[in-house]
Amino acid sequence: MAKVCEVCGKTPQAGRRVSHAHNIVNRKFYPNLRTIKTVVNGTPTKKTICMRCLKTTTKAQ
Repeated sequence: MAKVCEVCGKTPQAGRRVSHAHNIVNRKFYPNLRTIKTVVNGTPTKKTICMRCLKTTTKAQ
């Protein structure tokens, strides 16, 4: 499963974890993705979207 939102295109971002002793380790920040069932043109499909898109689409309904 690709870690990409199908609505906004949000992808993982790179960053660094810094400890108290200032040890630096590379890490990734992943988007909060959920799989939902939607109906597109009368056909039920599954989409992987981030929670931000899910909140804005359900608020608009």
